Amino acid sequence: MNNKMGSRFIPVVFAFVVALALTLAAACGSSEQPTNTPNPTATMEPESPAATPNPTDTPATTPIPTRADTPTPPPTETPRPTATPVPTPTPEPTLTPVPPYPDVPGIVDVSNRGWPREVETSEGLVRLVQPPQRILTYSLGHDEIVLSLVDTERIAAVGKFTGNDSYSNVADWVAGIPIYEKGAENVLAQQPDLFIASKYTEADIVDLIKEAGIPVVRPSLENSSEGNIPNILLVGYLLGVEERALELASEIEERLATVTERVPPQGHPDRPTVISITRYSEKIYVPGSGTTVGGIIETAGGVNAADRDGLEGIQKVSIESVAAFDPDVILITQSGDSGGDALRDDLLAHPALVAVPAVVNSKIYVVGSKTYTTLSHWNVRGIEETASLLYPDRFSDVTFADFEPHQGE
Repeated sequence: MNNKMGSRFIPVVFAFVVALALTLAAACGSSEQPTNTPNPTATMEPESPAATPNPTDTPATTPIPTRADTPTPPPTETPRPTATPVPTPTPEPTLTPVPPYPDVPGIVDVSNRGWPREVETSEGLVRLVQPPQRILTYSLGHDEIVLSLVDTERIAAVGKFTGNDSYSNVADWVAGIPIYEKGAENVLAQQPDLFIASKYTEADIVDLIKEAGIPVVRPSLENSSEGNIPNILLVGYLLGVEERALELASEIEERLATVTERVPPQGHPDRPTVISITRYSEKIYVPGSGTTVGGIIETAGGVNAADRDGLEGIQKVSIESVAAFDPDVILITQSGDSGGDALRDDLLAHPALVAVPAVVNSKIYVVGSKTYTTLSHWNVRGIEETASLLYPDRFSDVTFADFEPHQGE
């Protein structure tokens, strides 16, 4: 009897212990998941819903908690790519257009501002591959023009008159430049790469220089400043210094305008009559129409009495002819130390001239020759000086200055 009760009691106790363990585990929130071990009592008595926990009340999987002291940071948002910057295009440099060059006679293609370039004068067509660097001219007038356009380093040599202060307006510009004597062999000895002849240069000299392979041009020299502007522009193009030539031409025009705006116009009765006189070997010479001095007198606001009375070119006249011109003003275009002062004294004292207005009013002026006889733009200075003598009140506020040498390319 006791043995039978003992064998029945053991399974019941075991089942009770298991059930109690499960209940305590559920009550304590055990983190371990119960296994599916077969219940030993399942075959012995039916499962009681009240005594056995419903498997659906406990989650099948209990999540493993993370550490409370290390919060998981929210995921960093991947930055969205910004728009690809569009590069600002580099502006193309603005090219200053080359101003048109005046279409003066002698320039074959005025639109060609590069090299090679061509010019045509009375010596024919000349093609220059590059700007000439050893320039030699055969006249004082062209030397005065060229020295106003280029540096002295580009001058191969100058004539002896160019270096003589009695004749030249640029004598103090040419220090250190070789002086050559006239003649083809002397020109060639200077090894020029361009020879500029004047209208007075002998043909045989030009031919010999051409035969030596030296380019020869013969730009015209005019006896008026206005006429020399085209000549300056042609020479400037020939030498590759167009901008400087334009500057010089503009200066000439401005200076002439200063004079013409202040003097009476052509034909005005207030214009005084003027003659120019020189004396060499006791002979008196007066310039008429077509002369440099005659043009200077007219541009300066005077009336060239010799031109008015029909003289052409430079003519030898008598002292009685001087009286017949009856000038208001006499200009002695001869330096004082070369006879100008003596000529003035003789005119003032001559009995044939006592009634001439210029003698009566002592308006006989020794003005020299450099700015009156030159075939270059320097005769503008003769115009300015003459205008100041004829109309001192109208030019009292003006200071006329000499032209300046070229100051660098």
